[in-house]
Amino acid sequence: MRIIRISIFSCIFILFTGSQVFADSFVSDRVILYRTLRKLKFRVSEISATYPARLDRYDALFLQDIDEAPTETEVQDIKKFVNEGGTLIVAGENQALSQLYSAFGLELRALKTKLWHAQRIPEERLFLQHPVDEVYTGTDATIASSQPEVAVLYGRENDAVIVTLRDGEGRAFFIASDKLFSQYWLLKSGNAMFLYNLMSTLPDKARIGLAVRRYYTSETKPPNPFAALLFRTPGGLAAMFICLTLFVFIALRGRRFGRPLDAEEKNRRLSSEYVHAMTALYQKGNTRPEILRHLRDMFKTDLGIRWRVNPNLDTPTFLEELAQRGVIDEAGELTKLMTELEPSEHISESRLLDVAKRVEAYREIAKIGGTKLTARRNF
Repeated sequence: MRIIRISIFSCIFILFTGSQVFADSFVSDRVILYRTLRKLKFRVSEISATYPARLDRYDALFLQDIDEAPTETEVQDIKKFVNEGGTLIVAGENQALSQLYSAFGLELRALKTKLWHAQRIPEERLFLQHPVDEVYTGTDATIASSQPEVAVLYGRENDAVIVTLRDGEGRAFFIASDKLFSQYWLLKSGNAMFLYNLMSTLPDKARIGLAVRRYYTSETKPPNPFAALLFRTPGGLAAMFICLTLFVFIALRGRRFGRPLDAEEKNRRLSSEYVHAMTALYQKGNTRPEILRHLRDMFKTDLGIRWRVNPNLDTPTFLEELAQRGVIDEAGELTKLMTELEPSEHISESRLLDVAKRVEAYREIAKIGGTKLTARRNF
């Protein structure tokens, strides 16, 4: 049953790879390889100018069809990455990779005739579950090495095309073909299955850094076009200087530096002028009826609280209720006072003051709420 399940999965993987190629006939090899690796449940990070390589975050580094030579520092960093336990997969025959090949003791050699097919070299199968006897390479180069630890996986007679070796704690795979994993050649069942076998050497959900055509690091990534225009051209520096000058001008506009000046008071009004002005406004406003109404309402409220009578009753009814509760009204003083408290449009200030005093006097006699200070303030 296990063999049947593995075979079914292999067929599905091959069909998926082929469908990706047909569905994306106008999509680059980078996208096809990226989608295929993601389908295999790997965490793939595309290496680009925007997102340069971070080797400390990868379990494996996949370099596909690199056509620009990595710098010496980048080569040393890659070798250190493998030596510390990382996996390196290089697929390319461009001479730009010769320095990287040399760092691992390998050499790219040109062929006179193209090598279309490469057969499995070891008699013992490297991948027992999904053995691949032949892959389509279409390469113009082979790999030469005199180191005994280099194992040749695929080639033809004395021409090695795919080799592997251990370096420190890690392993490196070198493939002298930039077509093996291209979208057209992945339609070949041998190539698709070899890719699956190759990736099966990595742990589940491994983190892979994928670089196609160009390998970027923080050392070789191109500068930001806007930043380069702004800081590396005379026009950009001039524009930045003008903007900075305008900002300083707007920020400091209207401000004065130094010791503050003494304020000069000219044509200052006297306090008596404000008193006369407020008195005139008060007289024009004719607020005496409002003050009288306020005195009445407050007086009725205090009487109502004292003898538990509703102060919202009309004046005659209110006085009757007070009389029933034994309110003292000698000589009808309370009745006269309540009558004079009714609003009048023609009340004088002297009369208003007299009424207010009589209200305060009655408060003291009847011992009800309110104070002279409150009445005078209201007045």
